[in-house]
Amino acid sequence: MNATRGAKRTATAKPGDAPGVVEISAALLTVGRLFTQAKAHASLCRAADVDLDRSGAALLYKLHTEGDGISLSVLAERLGIDAPAVTRKAQQLERSGLLRRERDERDARAQRILLTEEGRGQISRLLAARREWIGELLSGWTAEERLELAALLGRLSLTIEAKAPADVD
Repeated sequence: MNATRGAKRTATAKPGDAPGVVEISAALLTVGRLFTQAKAHASLCRAADVDLDRSGAALLYKLHTEGDGISLSVLAERLGIDAPAVTRKAQQLERSGLLRRERDERDARAQRILLTEEGRGQISRLLAARREWIGELLSGWTAEERLELAALLGRLSLTIEAKAPADVD
């Protein structure tokens, strides 16, 4: 099903709704659902030749984009999930050779989580596969349209980060 067609079919504006908000909401729900489907993730992992579940990929991605060398508690906060869940996933990724821990130089009681070269390689390959997939999805779009979408999505992301309730991540 075409995402735009699906968004239009399910969108029902109410009096007082700002123009376009219902359609944007419906489209974001469709895009979010399609991008987070298990089969989409599995397909990207096959293309990238990596073996990562979605939560492992999310953890590696957070370390990759925000810089590794952070504590488990900070990582849990940034992922918006509880520390025990992050600890279990980090232990699994460490056993797989994708993460390593080291003592925090400032606080000997704390440990910092770092990507290994293998972990950095796997997340880099997964991100490259995702970029290629998105490039294929947008292959019929002009460069101007892709740049406009990128600018608008970037602006939306910044707005959400600035205005979202603290417990939304």
